[in-house]
Amino acid sequence: MPRLLAVGHVTWDRVKDGDVLGGSVSYAAATARKLGWEAGILTTAGADFEPERDLPDVSVFLSRAPTTTRFKNIYGADGVRQQFLTSRADAIDLTPLPDAWRSPDVLFLAPVAAEVSARTALAFQAEVVGAGAQGWLRQFEADGRVHPAEWKDPRNDLAGVHALFLSEHDLPEANRRAAEFLARVPLVAVTRGWRGLWLHTRDGVHDVPSLPRSEVDPTGAGDVFATSFLVRYHETGNPLEAAAFAACAASCAVEGLGTSSLGDRQEVTRRMGQRERMIEEGEWE
Repeated sequence: MPRLLAVGHVTWDRVKDGDVLGGSVSYAAATARKLGWEAGILTTAGADFEPERDLPDVSVFLSRAPTTTRFKNIYGADGVRQQFLTSRADAIDLTPLPDAWRSPDVLFLAPVAAEVSARTALAFQAEVVGAGAQGWLRQFEADGRVHPAEWKDPRNDLAGVHALFLSEHDLPEANRRAAEFLARVPLVAVTRGWRGLWLHTRDGVHDVPSLPRSEVDPTGAGDVFATSFLVRYHETGNPLEAAAFAACAASCAVEGLGTSSLGDRQEVTRRMGQRERMIEEGEWE
């Protein structure tokens, strides 16, 4: 049984040169494998997604739908992404998942369009459970344009979750609002791109620096961060170490298209040392 299970839609994302495989679960599986963990995905998609072709070496439990979720991503000069939803698959069905898969080391709930049902985490017996907020914080206009929205039911969506991940762009005043989610989960990470993140715990808020890098493609960096955090948190039980590790993993991800530049454990560890030296030398002060 793979150690990490990601739940959510795989997607096809429209870019300048065509369609690329996306979705938080795709980035999560690729990241976990790069860090030496076996990974699996529970998803729903149409006939244009073939697991053996599109996600080789990843165990995929798939429910067929009339269509696959598709997005078009447009980035502004400031790096902020405007998304358009052009099609959406069905909600995630837990039925195809064997009972043996109900107890992964890490469970990552990773919706992109509210496809993960409330209280899903309670159907599992995972040691560490994370959730990406993005898919619950979206509304879609008639033309597919994606905008931030209020979370309709965080109480039930986050039942059984240990760590919540959101970007400062997912919600207005995300850092202030993160304190509200601490009533539901013990850890909330608010990512801020090259500026690092705020890690909210029951003991306080920690400003965690990143390792700034020139961005080629920031798509999926938040998912790489979340997955790396969950892997390292499971290994160490230390949320601050996990956050530093994940920030360095995300610094690799932005340097190439898609998952092409993901760092392995040796590279992430090397960057952690580089990050520590820069902090000691006061480059973030």
